[in-house]
Amino acid sequence: MADWDWWPRFHDPSLRLSLRDQVAVHWDANVRMLRDWRACWTFVWISLLPVPLLAVAVVAVTSTFAAPAARLPVALGIGLVMLATYGFLQHVAFSVAMRRTYVPLVRMALAARGHPTCVACGHLLGPGAPAACPECGSATSGNG
Repeated sequence: MADWDWWPRFHDPSLRLSLRDQVAVHWDANVRMLRDWRACWTFVWISLLPVPLLAVAVVAVTSTFAAPAARLPVALGIGLVMLATYGFLQHVAFSVAMRRTYVPLVRMALAARGHPTCVACGHLLGPGAPAACPECGSATSGNG
């Protein structure tokens, strides 16, 4: 993950799709994902990894509220810090889940719609797709 972005890159930026084509590609990718129970399951469990932190935060804050009123600012501070931490970790988990499950399906949908794209890196391969991606070197056969 040396080139981490806060949101996954679905395809080569040089590929300019109309809004209608973008919706069609993502619709196709969503259908592909719903047909693949492993992709759905992987997406869900990766996305839910930060939830135990939220449960700990709720227990910590509610137990602190049971204490004297003087501890109310402390409880609110703990709650806000844990909520911010949870939000950050949830976004990271969601981005990882998107990269591992959904992004390859978008790239397959692009290839099926006539835009040969490397499933591994998103590089636009062009007509007469080579056997290996010139960008990352991974095999490109079977994109559609």
